[in-house]
Order: sequence, then structure tokens, then C-alpha cells
Amino acid sequence: MDLRAALRQKFGFESFFPAQEEVVERVIAGEDTLAILATGAGKSLTYQLPALLLEGTTIVVSPLIALMKDQLDMLRERGIRNVIAINSTLSDEQEEAALARIASGAIKIVYTTPEKLEDEAFISLLQSIHVPFFVVDEAHCISQWGHDFRPAYLGLGNVIQKLGLPPVLALTATATPAVREDILKQLGIEHVKPIVRGFDRPNLIYEARRADKEADKLKIISSLFTGEDALQGTGIIYAATIKNALHVRDFLTDQLGVPAAVYHSKLHKHERTAVHELFMNENIRAVVATNAFGLGIDKANIRFVLHYDLPGSLEAYTQEAGRSGRDGLPSRCVLIYRMSDTRVQNYFLTGKYPDVEEVQRVFGTIEVFGDQSTGVSMIDLRKILQLPLTKLKVILALLKKAGFIESLGRSAYGLTDAARKNRELFLNLTNYDTKKAYDQSKLAMMLQYAETRSCRRKFILNYFGQDYDRINCGACDNCLRSHTIGNTQSRASDGPFRIADVVMHPTFGQGTVERSEKDLVTVLFPSVGYKTLLASAVTREEAIA
Repeated sequence: MDLRAALRQKFGFESFFPAQEEVVERVIAGEDTLAILATGAGKSLTYQLPALLLEGTTIVVSPLIALMKDQLDMLRERGIRNVIAINSTLSDEQEEAALARIASGAIKIVYTTPEKLEDEAFISLLQSIHVPFFVVDEAHCISQWGHDFRPAYLGLGNVIQKLGLPPVLALTATATPAVREDILKQLGIEHVKPIVRGFDRPNLIYEARRADKEADKLKIISSLFTGEDALQGTGIIYAATIKNALHVRDFLTDQLGVPAAVYHSKLHKHERTAVHELFMNENIRAVVATNAFGLGIDKANIRFVLHYDLPGSLEAYTQEAGRSGRDGLPSRCVLIYRMSDTRVQNYFLTGKYPDVEEVQRVFGTIEVFGDQSTGVSMIDLRKILQLPLTKLKVILALLKKAGFIESLGRSAYGLTDAARKNRELFLNLTNYDTKKAYDQSKLAMMLQYAETRSCRRKFILNYFGQDYDRINCGACDNCLRSHTIGNTQSRASDGPFRIADVVMHPTFGQGTVERSEKDLVTVLFPSVGYKTLLASAVTREEAIA
């Protein structure tokens, strides 16, 4: 098969981006694949092209409805109309018509959410058609160690089995070595050697500016828009809270005269659409947004991404910063932070993880109301329990995986027969205690990045398991200040350990080296997360044996 001819015919492109062709070849050959490709590297094409070339209907699991809409719009603009999305935005009549089209075999690509794949009737329909391969987009969502864990993703391994084990293509831009392993395990494709390409984006210039007081952050913003080294073009400013986003937008428009708009999850749909169009048409210089903005934004010439607050992890930071400069031209990624920013992120963490009492309350409520044939709905559970939606979803996934509850129709739950008969079922929350400690350690790594005096590019690449041995990247604030500028030859690792070395610690046990610099080493321990230690505190595992 002439893949380049097919690429020209279907999409009008003359050549593949790096690694795209390798992924497409694997999929066409029916091989399971995990591809970790940088933001902007064209991940969607790696499944869209083979889906159009292979017989049958390809299933694509995507975490966000907005992301599906962007993909459908892009395909339809290219004249590809036999694609469809099944999600909660459809009315009953629209869903019925869409399901009939799928059953007829006329559809080439079905986008859907992991929650929809909990519906047994939908699974039965998919079992009746030919599925050439199964795509898991944003695959880091399946890993408890990923930065955007989605509980519903945990059921995808079972779905793949029910569909007769079609080849799997898992895609993500942000996966550390630990997350890669977990993705493969959860999807039942442990034998796969991942394709990892392009964490390094040489055109991105990484900078960090520390503020002592909140007012200093606005002074930094002012200097970035009005000083000698002013930002060029249009960009995104991320804030951790809606309050901060509104505050920055007002400062830009009222004090600096910079045209800007705000974007967050509580805006009405038409307001979000209006901001999106203002940004795409460059009627404004900046969108000031929470992390609700960005996924699926197909704008190649974003010249800057600022962070007004410290993000919760390096994964989140690199994903958001990576939305700039997709056209390959120089673009700036500036992190503004205060040490106290960690309080906000720690507050978010407490809203994610359940304790035993909260799990018991959810189970007790389903026990009381779940005997009715329709079960108890997610909406009613939220009204009764007053729990944050994210935490409620985690608890429901936990109870479901442990066999306590089962799905009854759309977002409704009831007790399983096993739970009714066996009151001694045991629920293990240990994993979630570990996950909380792990996420707190990732926040500590984010702060380390902000505070580091060494190469920021090396820090990011090492975190994602990639060696970077150049003395000076020439495109981060620390390297640009360095006296060794221009001296970019390779050299041996700074420290006694290399990336991915397995080491032992007397208290934390076995871990994997994430970065090594001079006499310090950062190790990822499964039990406690990331720890930065003196290199002398750990020994190679071989030395223990």
C-alpha cells in the first residue's frame, strides 16, 4: 500500500511528520501500538488515515466532547462525512439515528467517550460490526499515575476483550516511563514496545519568573506586554482559578489596553464559542483561561503561553505550554509563580481523592435508593451527597471495579448481586492514598522545575525519560544567561546515574532514576512518588543482588 499517495489523496499532505508513518504502518499491519508523540505532532492522523483505508468501523475513545467536535469538523471540511460521535450531547432521537448508521456498516470512524462504553447495549452493537482497530486517545487518562486520570477509562481493557481483541492504538503526548507501563498493563498489551518521539520542541523558549507577592505577578505581566522584551503575536495565559483568570483579563484590558477575553468552564456554550472564534481570528491578543481551554485548539501560530500560577504537574505544564509554536517558529513559554501557589494545587488534590467515610456514604445512598429498577442517577447522588463531581466519579469507579455496584442505563447505578449477598466485600483504598502522595510529589517536581538554575529543556526531557546531554540548549532563560552559550556539544551525564537506571533506597525500596545532576538524583518510587535525594542515598539494584 502506498501510504504517501493515500495521505495526499485523503488529506492533501505531501509527507508525514516524524513517527507518523511508523505508527500508521504498525496499525495497517494489525499490530498493537502505544505512540507517545509531542503536542502538535499530528496524533489524530495516525488513526484517521488507516481507519479510512481499512475495512470496517474504527472506534476512537476520546475524553472530551469538544475534542471530538474539532476532529469531526476537520474531517468534514476535507469531505470525509462517514464519521460520527456518540456522546451525551445527542438527543434520544439523534442517538437512535446514529446507532442505526453504525449498525448498517456505513460509518468509518466512531468517536465516543469511555462512559458511553459502559453501556452494554452499545457494546452489543459494536460486537455486531467489524472493528479493524480500537483507538484510545489521550491514553494517559487510563493510568492512575497520569496527570488527568479518568476513572471510566479503567473499563477499556474489558471492552477490548468483549470486541474480540482488535488491535489497539493508544496515543498520548504526555507519558512518563511509569505511565507508559501502566497504559500497556491496563489495555492488556504489555508486549508492546512504545514509539516515543519528539518530547523536545527546539523552537519553544522556556522561562520562569518568580514573584514574591501577588502584585508582583501583575508587574511581570506588564513587563511582558510593554517592555523591551515584549511578547509578540497572540497567545494563551493560564490561571489556576476562575477568579485569577478574571483578574488578569481585567488587568490586561483596563490597565494595559491589551485586547483579551476570558475562558472557563462556567461560561455558557455560546460564550465559549465566541471567545474561541475571537482567538482563532486574532481579534484579541490573549485568551486568559483555566485549563478548560486548549485541548483540540488547531492554531499553529500561537506565539506565547504564559502560566500565571504554578500548574499541578510537569505533564500538565508541558501539555499546555506545548500548544504554542506548532508552526515551528520561536515561541515563548513563561511560567510566573509564587511559592504559595502550591496551596491552590494541594486544595485541588483534596477534592480528588476519597476517604473511607465518603465511599461509605456513596455506597449507603446507592443501597437505600438503588433497589428501584432504574437505580439511582449521578445527578441525584450529587444532590443528596453534595460531593465534588470528580470525587464522586472516582468513588463510583472504585465501587464498580471492586464489584459493589453496576451501571443501570445512562449514568445510573445499583448494587450488584454479589454486594447484596456478601456483606463482607472488602474495598481497598490504599491505591488512592498512594496516588495522593504521588500527585503531591509531582507538584514538588513542578516547583523544582520553576526553581532550577540548570537547563529547563533538560529538566523536562529527563522527566519524560529522555536523555539530553547538551551543555546548553540555547533556548531557555538559564542557558541564555549561561557563560557556556554556543557550546552545545554532547557530554556524559552530570551525575553518577543515567536516566532509567534502577536503584534501591533503604526506606523507599526500588525506584527508577528520572534525572541526575551533580550530586543529586531524582527517583520515582512506586510507593511514594518522586524524591530528590543525594546520589549517595541510593545504590544500583545490581549492587544489592
